[in-house]
Amino acid sequence: MKTFLFVLGLLLSFSLPIRAEGFMTAFEEIPLQDGIQEEEPFSFDTEDFRIIEQYVSSTTISKDEFLKFYKETLSSLGWELKSSKNNTYSFKREDEGLTLTIESESPLVVLFILKPYGK
Repeated sequence: MKTFLFVLGLLLSFSLPIRAEGFMTAFEEIPLQDGIQEEEPFSFDTEDFRIIEQYVSSTTISKDEFLKFYKETLSSLGWELKSSKNNTYSFKREDEGLTLTIESESPLVVLFILKPYGK
C-alpha cells in the first residue's frame, strides 16, 4: 500500500498541470485543487460500499478551470467519464460512481457524490 501511494504521488506530481494543495478530506484519494474550500462532508461506510457527499466552493476558480483540473486528474487516477449533462459529470472506477454537479458558477459551488456505481 505504501508503494502504491508513493507511485500515485509521483504520478500526480508529473501529470497535473494545475496545482493541488492536498487531498479532499472525505475523498482521501482525490486531490483538492488550489483555491477550493471544502464544506463538512457526509459519509456512510460499510464493509461492502461507501457513500460520500461533499460540497466544495470557490470565488476564484471558474467552472472551466475546475472541470479541466478534475477531468484530467480523475482520468489519471483511473476514473472514466461516463456522461456529462446539465452541469453534472459522472465518472466510474471499478464498482464506484463519482458525480460532480455544478450548482452555481459564480461563486463556484460543486457537489461531489461517491456511491456504488449504478445506484
